[in-house]
Amino acid sequence: MKLIENMMSAVFEIRPLITQSFMQRLLRQQPVENAVIELNNLLATQSILTINSTDLAAIEQRYGLSLSQFMLNLEEFYAVYFNYQLTNQLLGGNGLAELNHLRTLFQLPSQSVEMIHNRIGEVAYRQRVEKAIVYGQVTAEDKAALLELQTVTSISSELAGAIFEKVCRAHLNQLVKQLSINARITPDEEQQLQRIAENLGIHLSAEEEQEIERFRRYWAVENKPLESIEVAIALQKSEVCYLHVGSVQWYEERATSRRNNYYDHYEFNRSFDLLDLQSNSLPTQKETFPILKRINIGELYLTNKRLIFEGPEKVTSVKLSTVNTTKVYKQGISLNKLTGKDMLLLMSHDADILTLLMQQLQ
Repeated sequence: MKLIENMMSAVFEIRPLITQSFMQRLLRQQPVENAVIELNNLLATQSILTINSTDLAAIEQRYGLSLSQFMLNLEEFYAVYFNYQLTNQLLGGNGLAELNHLRTLFQLPSQSVEMIHNRIGEVAYRQRVEKAIVYGQVTAEDKAALLELQTVTSISSELAGAIFEKVCRAHLNQLVKQLSINARITPDEEQQLQRIAENLGIHLSAEEEQEIERFRRYWAVENKPLESIEVAIALQKSEVCYLHVGSVQWYEERATSRRNNYYDHYEFNRSFDLLDLQSNSLPTQKETFPILKRINIGELYLTNKRLIFEGPEKVTSVKLSTVNTTKVYKQGISLNKLTGKDMLLLMSHDADILTLLMQQLQ
């Protein structure tokens, strides 16, 4: 009997009854809240299966009411006990019998029981999935445990599947962030991610694939021999090209916006997102240029010796040895040169790769 009392006290705690007010003593009334407290104390001191309708009827008679008017409290008692059984894996044996007994004793509507099972079962199922996939795979034992949990909680197969996929996707997303903390992913790490995704039966999202590919390219630029590409423009002797970006806009900063001819194009207060190529965090800083003049639009080439800008009318080149510093934005790259005006090159893609390649070549 002591064991049962200890177990029940772990679920429900005995609470003192509310003292009668002066008017209640005068009118010989009992605080109605005490009916719920007495029921709580009954649950705290007796085994569930030993409590019967006579016990509840005695409380109702003592307070002149029906416990059904406290339906929210009855549902809470059931939910608390269901959660306790679930958390401590006690639903086998008498566990289900005790829950069914409480359900009948409290005359709980089936809709309320289903709602309680779904809400608590969903949390328990999610926690069990998180435990199962911690090493990137689900064992046969884990699968059996999840199926059993789905059965005892009565959650639907659709809900169980949705929870599993959501938890797995969150796990993969977190793993990508952990592996790419320095904005680099090695080939081994990429294979690890692909293997875990396959084990869990989850496809990496297009956004995750793009992120992995970007960080893999960062690693490759810094750790593998640079791969040259064939281009149509004329190159110098022993000169090779490593990158070609189309539709690049070349801007320069100006103090004023004086127009010399009809074709001059100015832009004002343009802001660009600064990138940190050593971190996988999103851009948080911006840099604003008060006045920018567009110089040209054309093709940009990076070789082992220079940057080549091919416009509609002329070709301009900048030796890599004359570039003092670079600053990379989500929208492009700025070049601080040892001589001449600084260049702001705006492009739709590969500004980050261009920066890393220049760092390797300088």
